[in-house]
Amino acid sequence: MASDVEMESMKSRPSSTPRIPTLSGRAKLVRTPGKTPEASTITEERETGVTEPVDPVLITEISGKSFLEDSENSDEEELYQHELGADDLEIEATSALEPVCVEPMTESRLDEYWDTDLEEEEEEEHVEEDRTVSHYKHVCHNLGVVPISYFIRHIHDREIKMRFHGLGPAATTAISLILKDDVHLERLNLQGNWMQTEGGVAIAKMLEENDYLTEVVLGDNKLGNEGGIHMCKMLDINAGLRILDLSGNDFDDNCAEHFATAIEESKYIKKLNLSRNRFGEAGGEWLGPAIGANDRLDTLDLSWNHLRKGGACAIAKGLKENVGLKVCRLAWNGFGPEGGVAMAEALVANQSLIELDLTGNRLNHFSAEKIAKSFKINDTLRILRMGNNLITTGGAIALVNAVNNYEACELQLLDLTDVPVEYEFLRIVEEIKSKKPDFRVIHGPVARSGNTKKDLHKRGINPYRKKEPVVILKEHIMVNDLRLIDILARYDPTGSFCITPEDFVTALDELAVPYDKPRLREAIQKISTDQSGRILLGDALQNKDLEQLKRVVTFTENEPET
Repeated sequence: MASDVEMESMKSRPSSTPRIPTLSGRAKLVRTPGKTPEASTITEERETGVTEPVDPVLITEISGKSFLEDSENSDEEELYQHELGADDLEIEATSALEPVCVEPMTESRLDEYWDTDLEEEEEEEHVEEDRTVSHYKHVCHNLGVVPISYFIRHIHDREIKMRFHGLGPAATTAISLILKDDVHLERLNLQGNWMQTEGGVAIAKMLEENDYLTEVVLGDNKLGNEGGIHMCKMLDINAGLRILDLSGNDFDDNCAEHFATAIEESKYIKKLNLSRNRFGEAGGEWLGPAIGANDRLDTLDLSWNHLRKGGACAIAKGLKENVGLKVCRLAWNGFGPEGGVAMAEALVANQSLIELDLTGNRLNHFSAEKIAKSFKINDTLRILRMGNNLITTGGAIALVNAVNNYEACELQLLDLTDVPVEYEFLRIVEEIKSKKPDFRVIHGPVARSGNTKKDLHKRGINPYRKKEPVVILKEHIMVNDLRLIDILARYDPTGSFCITPEDFVTALDELAVPYDKPRLREAIQKISTDQSGRILLGDALQNKDLEQLKRVVTFTENEPET
């Protein structure tokens, strides 16, 4: 019980000071009584400082009743607050806490986290999923391989990408035994897993039973000829597969006959990739007739093989008869000039190809001219790739001339990567773009003179010598002559064929011709002008007048004057 002085001091506190919450407002904890220590024991513990362990108290219920239920305990409550230092505490009034809405963790939010191969606890949401995972682990146990955590987490996805996971034959077999009954998976990418023949045979057998997969990538797996033969058998059975990538699997002419049969008889496959294998001339002779007989295949990739001349001629003959193929990639097969001519003849007859890739096939100037002539008839080809060939600057000019002159030609992209070109080539390209704004061309370095046979005795410009300033201006005018005339015409609205020196300088600025402005103004004074000081257009574009600009038009700011 508190003394009278203490009670008076508590009553004298200002009413504005908030009080400590009373014990009467707290919930009562109903506890299960344990072993209660005797009073003598408690006194002895306080004196010695040694505390004996006491049986724990178990909280069993929270009651809403008051801790001090009757009015007789009110004095004890106030005394308790005073002992806690109620006179010295200042409690700020706070508003009630607002509820916080927590966004639930959805599947889309889970996808934002890193996907690793670490083992994680799996929630048993679907019995079917648990059975599938358990079955997979059981199969791995029987085959003596470690279950793939990544595969377990994505085992019911519509698309599985396991590129370069190092699966090997056994792990691939385990996966194929699970996927043969999967009805959800649509796309499977197992590139670069070194599954070898055993794994390839297992995947082929899986695809014989699973018609739900539409796209399968098995590149760089060293399947060998035996694995390739099983893939061909699968193509004769599977009715759901549309895209198959078998690149880089060491197939050679010994299994070319099987692939030819599969291509000829397949009714469903749309895209087939057989690039980076070892098909030679004999393989090309098998594949050529099959290409001609198949009218359902859209895309065929045979690049980076060894088809050579005989294979090229057989493939070209097949393209003549084919009526369905849209994209054909035959890059880096060593066709030679004869193969290039055969391809030109195929383009004359073929009316389905949209894209043709002949990059790196040792084609020459004569092959390029033959292909250019095919543009007179062919009106379906949109993309032609002939980079890294020896077609010379003359062959490049022949190709763009055909695009420019033949109305039937609908070419939109001409790829001549690493093929040198002349300024005449650039001028023709500018003319094509004025009529076909969507036309694009890729070419190699710009040569100062041609590199054809008739250019051997021509006097060219040494590419290692610094450019003469006047040559730079001539090059700009040669490539952009139409633009220069159009630009100058805008500054001559009256048709008097003369413009002011300021307008002439502005026209050169639009062409991005490098020059020294102050010295150019001096040279303009030496060019033929009328009485008003205006430049005569006819005289300004003559070579004799360009010589007057020789000392003021410079290649770079740091180049010394010539």
